[in-house]
Amino acid sequence: MLKTTKHVTKTLSAAIAAVVIAGGTSAVHAGGKGYAHGYAYGAPTSYTLQGTCAFLPADRATEFHGNPDRSTLNLGMAGNQWVVFDKAMQQFNVYVGKGVGDEPAHRPNDDKGFTLADLNDDANRYFIELIPPGQIRKQIKSGCMTLGNDEERNFLPGNYQVDFDVFASTNYDLMQDLANAGFIDEAVPYISNRLDLMVVEGNPKGIGSDYYDDGDSNTTNDAEFSKQFDIIMDLLSGDVVASSLDHINEGIHNAANGYMKKAHSYVIDNDRLVDMAYTFADGKTANKKQLASAWIQEALNKVATPMEGSPSAERLVSRDAGEKHDEDDGHDMATFTDDDDVLQCVFPNGDLRFCEIAVLNKANTHESRVHHVETPGGLVREDNPDTINVVEVPAPENGFAYVDVGFVWITELAYQINNGNTAVTGMSGRTIGGLGIPNTENVNGDKTYSLALLATSKNKWLGRQFIDFLRSPAGQAVYTAGGFTGLKDAQLDGGRCYAPPELVETPEEDPKWVSDDSPRNGDGSCADWLRNN
Repeated sequence: MLKTTKHVTKTLSAAIAAVVIAGGTSAVHAGGKGYAHGYAYGAPTSYTLQGTCAFLPADRATEFHGNPDRSTLNLGMAGNQWVVFDKAMQQFNVYVGKGVGDEPAHRPNDDKGFTLADLNDDANRYFIELIPPGQIRKQIKSGCMTLGNDEERNFLPGNYQVDFDVFASTNYDLMQDLANAGFIDEAVPYISNRLDLMVVEGNPKGIGSDYYDDGDSNTTNDAEFSKQFDIIMDLLSGDVVASSLDHINEGIHNAANGYMKKAHSYVIDNDRLVDMAYTFADGKTANKKQLASAWIQEALNKVATPMEGSPSAERLVSRDAGEKHDEDDGHDMATFTDDDDVLQCVFPNGDLRFCEIAVLNKANTHESRVHHVETPGGLVREDNPDTINVVEVPAPENGFAYVDVGFVWITELAYQINNGNTAVTGMSGRTIGGLGIPNTENVNGDKTYSLALLATSKNKWLGRQFIDFLRSPAGQAVYTAGGFTGLKDAQLDGGRCYAPPELVETPEEDPKWVSDDSPRNGDGSCADWLRNN
């Protein structure tokens, strides 16, 4: 049986029992004198809550642990860390002298569960969210989280507020956004991870496993090229139901999008003829020989705009009340841009480029809110291809959309392996040291996670202690045992420093607050205005 994620500190019921009801706010930065973190007269406050509440479907809130009303440390951590977080908190208790490292990470809601005294014990008084960092980022900026489902009329009656002490992200873009809003002044690295594709044990759909022989003695054929090409074509196929990533809120999406683009470039650089039969996203088939790059372009042309029933199309039609995606989030690959207006899904010559929007534009794609819950849940099922067709992902019995493959971090597979589960596997089998999509010509390199102490923190001393612990040998050991890659001293000296935000005029947009960033070169290289005020 696949391991679930209900194993970290306390349960959701304990958290909801003492939530603070809070409404959304639309406040913006304001100048003034004497604000909390010592900015000069006329500069913005250190932070001001702004925007609508973050949203999470109620059945994805299994990764909320503890009681935010009585906690001494509030942690907003990138979700995939659930695989090590029980052990991390136990060892943190040892690090700060609050426990001996054998405190229970979870107790059932029965006569053996937590008592009131247990919940107020210093070794247990933490509140932890292990969900996509983009959602935590929005929660930090707005000050509130709404729990509910996808239908606006069916929201659960309540929002809650948490003053987070520490935020962890899988990319520095989210840190920059928080710095622009005055929430952080420094982001420090602490661990790294890399991508894999999770499939059912035995890989019945053959994701990334086909070997292509073009029959041309003048062309070199090799397994690495075949695997990268086959992964691209399988993710675009009408025969394969992909679990794709919410590209607004899930931090892993940056790594996945980066891999997709690099893998496509690798295929072009090593192009060769491929003779195969293939089913495109629209259900039409082809059986012919042509260059691999031509196969990819033909497949991308099918999803250049959202197919009916695709996540992109459904999001734009329904105005998805929970996710708050807007019309510019991406639907036409030829015009999709990122925040810096750099074309992401088109090459300079105008050819379409493999990217996450291509998969989201495919009808038989499931877009996850919390990938490390939904992808394993959607994979572990009776494999019945007759229940899946090109235009519909059927409703599953286990509460998760049926899928054939999905991006995960290697640590999510390492957790299954460490717990003796055989239901799922990755692209390179079940040996922890060999997990991951092959890093052919650096298409799938390690991604570094970072930490920041937040201006919302009410216990900065303990927040700094937690950051120091994760970067210490003891913290690194907990993470590497779970499949993460530890950082060397020189890497730990890296990160980003963020100056207090300033109002910047832009020609196309209204003026906005921007924090200049610079490389961090070890402790003391940042202004530390938040820490030292």
